[in-house]
Amino acid sequence: MIKPNDKKNYLISGIFISVLLIIVSITVFMLNKENPLFSRRLYIKTEVSNAQNLKDGAAIQLRGIKVGSVTSIDFKDVNTLVITLGISSGYKTWVKKDATMTFKTQGVLGDKFLEITGGTESSGSVNEGDFLITNESNQFEHIITKSEDLMVVAGSILTKFDKILSSVENNRLEKILVNLESLSANTNKVMSSLTDKSITQSLANFKQSSESMSKITKQIEVGPGSLHAIIYDQGLHEDLRTLVGGANRSKVLKYFIRESIKKGE
Repeated sequence: MIKPNDKKNYLISGIFISVLLIIVSITVFMLNKENPLFSRRLYIKTEVSNAQNLKDGAAIQLRGIKVGSVTSIDFKDVNTLVITLGISSGYKTWVKKDATMTFKTQGVLGDKFLEITGGTESSGSVNEGDFLITNESNQFEHIITKSEDLMVVAGSILTKFDKILSSVENNRLEKILVNLESLSANTNKVMSSLTDKSITQSLANFKQSSESMSKITKQIEVGPGSLHAIIYDQGLHEDLRTLVGGANRSKVLKYFIRESIKKGE
């Protein structure tokens, strides 16, 4: 016989399990709606010579709408790859047999996906196992894609730079501009004061000073004169050494000291 407490516990457990089942059902329903993993799919194929970094699970888009994903990439031979595509059955009607596919790049990171383009009503919709032709991207399209990514990065940098400038106080910015204008005006005044005449005169003075120094140097070298004698006369050099050096130095100094003492007395 079931005790009252056991009935209460069974009731709580039943309610808990029921709520849990409802939550799981809602989750599966939402996944079934948004994720093709839980939806019916048909599989078509395409052949390429280079996968261009396309990966399993990459998106398949039709006019900007994700209609499926890449399920496998396998080698057919040394020069050919076979890509299997899972298309959601809900979009089967809009994918035509004469449609083509193109490699595309998404975002700055360069994620690859396949885009379905073209197709006519008269060709009919694709069926299980059909093949679509893929136009492999050339180098020019790759450059264009990279250029678009660079433009996005450049736009981000400009936005940050604009934020930095907007954070600078208006008064401070005005002071900087005023200082630049004052510096430019002073520079113009200095440059305008340097006329051709003053520049010519300055060059003439410099030339005259240089010629005078050259004459003085030549005169000292040729002689006569005290500077010439000091520099070039070996006898005068020896006399100076005798006067200020060795034992003779003390005799000369003693003589001058004695004479100074006598005059002082």
